[in-house]
Amino acid sequence: MNDDGSDETVWRPLPRRVRTVWLINEAIGCAIWLAACGVFVAICMTNGWWGFWTKLVALLVTVYAVGDLATQPLQTKYLYAFTRFRIGERELATRKGWLFRRTTTTPYNRVQHVDTKQNPVQRRFGLTTVVVHTAADEHEIAALDTAEAERMVALITGRVAAAKDDL
Repeated sequence: MNDDGSDETVWRPLPRRVRTVWLINEAIGCAIWLAACGVFVAICMTNGWWGFWTKLVALLVTVYAVGDLATQPLQTKYLYAFTRFRIGERELATRKGWLFRRTTTTPYNRVQHVDTKQNPVQRRFGLTTVVVHTAADEHEIAALDTAEAERMVALITGRVAAAKDDL
């Protein structure tokens, strides 16, 4: 155990309510795609462009959006089950993916800055995303309780400062 109460060998899960946030965000995305498809159909019909290819495009987009929304509960279940993070003494590690797994380890001496982001749905559920920026990329802890996210930012920032002092 560390002084902050964390065990750096344990992969930590996200809060369970992130699953609801992901489902709501997906439903909003699906509604946007369907609205765009409706606008596309209206424009094509109004201008006399309603032929085989425009019908095919509208059908494919609609089927994809509805199919993605219908399978989202299963996708969310597996995304949640395999998304983890670990705050170590010298690095941050994130892991996600069910079929195609990806583990990313970011040494603190490579971190440029740490910030948070929150969309309206996350805000409603009291969740915040922690984003760790390096020169080449950014890595996210997808959703933490807002108070915990602020503690994580402070912890990571402190460890980044200590790692850079050691250089």
